[in-house]
Amino acid sequence: MSWTDGYSTPAGEKHPWGNGDGRFIYPPPAAAAANSAGPVLDGPIDSIRWEHLRDGIEDYEYLAMLRRLLAANPGRLNPELAAEARQLLTVPDTISSSLTAFTLDGEPIEQHRDRVARMIERFAR
Repeated sequence: MSWTDGYSTPAGEKHPWGNGDGRFIYPPPAAAAANSAGPVLDGPIDSIRWEHLRDGIEDYEYLAMLRRLLAANPGRLNPELAAEARQLLTVPDTISSSLTAFTLDGEPIEQHRDRVARMIERFAR
């Protein structure tokens, strides 16, 4: 449970603000009562939302790495490998075809992420 002391709550009072309230991290269980005897030094609890944000940042970085590798090796690449790498920079329709049409299945995302990672490894050889 997370807590609020703003949003029309009288000064000095705290009220629960339910889980799933749009936060990325939550207070540790020891702080859930909002009236612990002393400071709570336990770390925060991350949410699925937080983990998905991390995955999205990692996906972006994979694509940025691949784009940089392509730019850094323009004439030295096998043309077929370069074409395959450039194709991976485009998000397939099986993942998303617009800002409002996207898959609810994580498998196509995981497969594309794996293909991009393997392509990055091929550049390292």
